[in-house]
Amino acid sequence: MNKTMEKEYKWRANDWLLGQALLWASSRIGSQSRTIHMQSRYYDTLDGLLHSRQAALRLRRENDRSVCCLKLRNQNTPAGMRAHEEYQCEAASVQEGLSRLPAHGAPRELCAQASAAPLELICEVDFRRCAILLQEGDTVCELALDEGTLRHGGRTAPLCEIELEYVAGSEQTFHVLAAELAEHLSLVPEPESKLARAIAL
Repeated sequence: MNKTMEKEYKWRANDWLLGQALLWASSRIGSQSRTIHMQSRYYDTLDGLLHSRQAALRLRRENDRSVCCLKLRNQNTPAGMRAHEEYQCEAASVQEGLSRLPAHGAPRELCAQASAAPLELICEVDFRRCAILLQEGDTVCELALDEGTLRHGGRTAPLCEIELEYVAGSEQTFHVLAAELAEHLSLVPEPESKLARAIAL
């Protein structure tokens, strides 16, 4: 299996912090941004198979694209960085995604088990993302400024957070950039994923 490990920092935010983070990023050489409307739907089997395997299955509309994603084995590091396996592919439905994800490295057995069982919608997360690609030497990372709504069981809550995700190059430089941003804005880490916060509503 070809593992794709996503590494990111996540912090709590408000409108003011989003604006300040945008200014911080815009002042750096080599930054470029785009806005994406994200409509995320999370699924699990009726017996909670994916939850029991520490997995998350998501179908997300990203502007005009529909992307299915499977995340596995979420880990929180002492430094506050989150790391997990992530596999994704373009798909119009979650069933299509489960059939295609193994070709992108996802565990074939888990995808087959989830596909064979009835799936239910667990929660929804809709938000607007300002995604800013940052380059520091040979290191590339993406700063994501997210603002929207968490939905679960008829209840809603606002979403506002900042993420910095490693893309390529030196991981040490990535950690330095994260520390610089966190110190500059006195950011507070967000330990829970969007899925976990939505389910907790």
